[in-house]
Amino acid sequence: MDDSDDFEIVFGKNSNIVYEKPAADVIKQRRRSLENELFIDRLLKALGVQKAESYENLRLLHKQIINSSSPDHHKHSALYYLLKDVQKYSHQSPRDFANASYLPGKYRTFIDGIWYLDRLEFAKALDDLTEPALIPTFSEEILYTLCRHSLDATLPIAYYQTVSPAITSGKVLETYFLTLCHVSVTEAFYFSRTQGDLNHRVLFEKLLNFVHANSDGAIKATRGVELISLPLNEEEASWFTEFLEDGKGRNLPGANDTLIMRAIAIGRPESVSRDWRTGNSQKIDGVDWNTLRGGMRYS
Repeated sequence: MDDSDDFEIVFGKNSNIVYEKPAADVIKQRRRSLENELFIDRLLKALGVQKAESYENLRLLHKQIINSSSPDHHKHSALYYLLKDVQKYSHQSPRDFANASYLPGKYRTFIDGIWYLDRLEFAKALDDLTEPALIPTFSEEILYTLCRHSLDATLPIAYYQTVSPAITSGKVLETYFLTLCHVSVTEAFYFSRTQGDLNHRVLFEKLLNFVHANSDGAIKATRGVELISLPLNEEEASWFTEFLEDGKGRNLPGANDTLIMRAIAIGRPESVSRDWRTGNSQKIDGVDWNTLRGGMRYS
């Protein structure tokens, strides 16, 4: 029998059970950290519960959840999340509640994942949110959150590669692509090819911009070698030249040098000026492009 509509059965007979002020303040701080929306906020909105400030009044929040028109397992999922938050005050554990309400395992796993996300424990969240049995839910928002707030850039990449969320938001696409650029120029390049004709060129040009504008010193040299060694098709090669020679990237630091090194990399030294053939190159952002050319011989 489902007794989840009875507050005291779910949370106990403590009529004054609330989020203590320190805990409530921490939740508000995390909400600000996550751009003013926690995943429990999203879940409650999906249930038709709009008043996030009511968290401090569990009785009211419980009533709003129970009175929503959502399926029982969605209501139980929200209550399971809240029990995880206040379990030290409640008479039953979240697990006991989940068992008593027959909450399916995949819903428990998803809630565990977003609970960790809201607590900024991203590695733990990923363990749950990449469970194969889960139906992708809030997947774009999860990917964006991992990109923006995880200090480990491999986490959003692991999430994307495991879950394969459909990215429909331009903001999410750009944020994930820049994360890929930081981790691997080559991976970012191949990803750009999967995003349709229009996005392909836009992302490819963002990659060119990233390597020149967001890299310095040895990192720029390493990324530069990766960039000029990419297996560009004819169309991409045209975009490469247009962007760095005549387009928005022509004034980027080292743009001309990249064009020259690309010419060397693809075996067209006739397009290289005499100064470059004799090795009279300059340093740009601390990068000696003769060193970069030498590095190509061993890459």
